[in-house]
Amino acid sequence: MKAVPLVILAGSDRRPSILPSSGRDKHPLTGYKGLDVRIQGQPLVAAVADRLKQSGCFAPIYLAGPAAIYKDVVASVKLIDADGGFAKNIRLAMTAVRAAHPDQPVAFTVCDILPEIDTLREVMTDYHHNAPCDFYFPLIRTPDDLSQLGPSAWKPVYRVVPEPGQPAQRILPGHLAVVDPGALRLAFLYRLLQLGYRTRNRSIRYRRGVMVRGVLGALLYQDFLHLLSLRAPTTAWTVLTAGLTAGRGLKRGTIPRIELEDAVRKIFVTGKHRKQYPLRAALLPLVEGLSLALDIDTVEEARAMGGDIE
Repeated sequence: MKAVPLVILAGSDRRPSILPSSGRDKHPLTGYKGLDVRIQGQPLVAAVADRLKQSGCFAPIYLAGPAAIYKDVVASVKLIDADGGFAKNIRLAMTAVRAAHPDQPVAFTVCDILPEIDTLREVMTDYHHNAPCDFYFPLIRTPDDLSQLGPSAWKPVYRVVPEPGQPAQRILPGHLAVVDPGALRLAFLYRLLQLGYRTRNRSIRYRRGVMVRGVLGALLYQDFLHLLSLRAPTTAWTVLTAGLTAGRGLKRGTIPRIELEDAVRKIFVTGKHRKQYPLRAALLPLVEGLSLALDIDTVEEARAMGGDIE
């Protein structure tokens, strides 16, 4: 199995997360969680990097975060100095990794999960089985009894139909993605990720409204550029239709996985690439592996993972 370059995103939550009503008794973390939370005496980000390295699935491993904070914290990774917002840090990291590894897929994860090594290997084996693909983002099955999630039971859970005719399953988004950078609408992706990060842990209805308003101007401007180059101005219609369909289906808990994958590809992958590679896909497999879904947003979750807060 060929190792994939990977970026650990390790920026700062400068303001506490806005938690839904189900999490009102929790205490959200702020600051540099990768450094402030310690697992058996070492910074959380170092524990994450160790597990990623032990999996054998990723190389080289980069850390995107402020050099002043993370210098010499994790010796086994390459540091990308990034101290902006979530989307800006992704953009800086993507630019650096693409320059070092042109025409290669790039994986992204975050510094506030503790992924199990076996789960990483299983997920990446599935990725390589389906490669090349434009976008690979596993969705994590949750137990029927959400109280089994412990202090993470407050997290918003979605419902997706795995295959036609099957009942919908509860899922949480994983915190690992593998992408083909050359296939993506990168500028649009950065904008959408920033909006998604700002509204994380909020309802689907609220997030959908914020995202539509936040990206509409950029989409219309892209269509204007298409008109100037005598291309069909279909970007806004394609992206908004796919986004609203996906959002409606997730809100109702009725969307089949294959339809969600189709919507994601229309939203994030350029029309030119889709025409050139019609058989490629954006894949959102439903997998086991809660360690990829349970990011540490609160003091209670940190302590449940065996962490101490500095």
